[in-house]
Amino acid sequence: MTGSDISWETPRGAFNLRAAAVITLGHRILLCNVASAEHWFLPGGRVRIGELAHLALARELAEELGHQFPVSQLWLIVENIYHDGAPQHEIGLYYRVPWPAGVPENELEGGSEPGHLFQWVPVSELGSLHFLPAGLVPALQDPGDGLRHVLLDRTR
Repeated sequence: MTGSDISWETPRGAFNLRAAAVITLGHRILLCNVASAEHWFLPGGRVRIGELAHLALARELAEELGHQFPVSQLWLIVENIYHDGAPQHEIGLYYRVPWPAGVPENELEGGSEPGHLFQWVPVSELGSLHFLPAGLVPALQDPGDGLRHVLLDRTR
């Protein structure tokens, strides 16, 4: 593994491969924010060259929250196309991840990455937050069973 993220920029736009966690407790979902962002999102991060996506997610969660998470079922494949100064194309692999047994639900500050803020939010309130990608909210509120493919194109 080289340590390089699967992410690049070109004069016409950027591409990013991201692995994210859908961590729920009851009717609440764990959201993340960083000091430089004005929005909430699901915890996770970029996959590196030579790294399996579920292992990238386990690494990111350990860095951000300071716990080992049992990454389990791939649940959503999200194609997210949007404009952020330039066209952006992101492929997101979203995994259902259980909260680790024996870890108190309020233990959200054990990671080694500064500036990360985590918060449990009722899933029913996702639509009232500045959550990105906003088009993912319906899938999170109506999870269903099995693998799903979500297409988000905010350039149209």
